Amino acid sequence: MQSNLIFLIGFMGVGKTTIGKRLASKLNIPFVDLDQEIEEKFKISINEFFSKYGEATFRKEETKMLESVITKFDKGIISVGGGLPCFNQNMERMNANGTTCYLHRPAKELFQRLINSKTDRPLLRDLNDDELLSFIDTKLLEREVYYNQAQFKFTREEQELNQIITVLNINEVK
Repeated sequence: MQSNLIFLIGFMGVGKTTIGKRLASKLNIPFVDLDQEIEEKFKISINEFFSKYGEATFRKEETKMLESVITKFDKGIISVGGGLPCFNQNMERMNANGTTCYLHRPAKELFQRLINSKTDRPLLRDLNDDELLSFIDTKLLEREVYYNQAQFKFTREEQELNQIITVLNINEVK
């Protein structure tokens, strides 16, 4: 049976959680934010997790959480962390188990969206403004190799809920 899981991927700050919650609500299906699931499981923030256990351990736990969600849900909107598609064959795993949607925004726009939330994001918290823009440019280039493997890509102009629903042909999801 084909899964009705829709994975929202893209760089941090692109709006995966916001769009995901709204999309799930409109379609009346579950919404899962993998970062939130990890925070609930470990009873600490992602920031604290990175500080305490490091990125490598986080990436392992993130993959386990992805596998768990794929097993647990037969339909839903899943928002994943910006780095998840780039590790442990997670992009292939998501493509094999549902529909992947890359939410894309230009680096300068991501910079504007992230500049005030740097302290909440472990990979950004120690960067000044110039370093932040450079980091976003570099990471976005690295990650787009993975992001572009998504089955659908939505630019800023295409990220309206009704347009996403139409493109994905998911009106039948109940």
